[in-house]
Amino acid sequence: MSDPDRTESIDAQLSSLRSSISDLGYQVDSSKTKTAAALGLGVFLLLLAGGAAYDLIAGKRGVWLMLGVTREALIWIAAALGCTGIILMIFGFRRVSRPDLRAKAKLEQMEQEYAELVERRNAARRV
Repeated sequence: MSDPDRTESIDAQLSSLRSSISDLGYQVDSSKTKTAAALGLGVFLLLLAGGAAYDLIAGKRGVWLMLGVTREALIWIAAALGCTGIILMIFGFRRVSRPDLRAKAKLEQMEQEYAELVERRNAARRV
């Protein structure tokens, strides 16, 4: 194979590999985003539940009564927010403790292959 043909073949491989790396990188980033969203929303809901519980304990029901929320309804709201927040935190921590190692390893392998192809292309252009 002549040098221009070889360079074009390597360029085609690089383009395909670049696209695959981009797709896999998007999947890895999407997984991290879901984990962060679960943890962030869990913390937020726990803070809301804590605020509602504080209002219940301190007897500050005036604001809630103006909104038409009874003491019993506020207890249910606080419990629901707290339970949902805990579930989201557990979900997020499980995702953190069990990352997708196969996807990360494949991404690293593809990036290494990409670097090798770039070196081969540069070497073919110099010849």
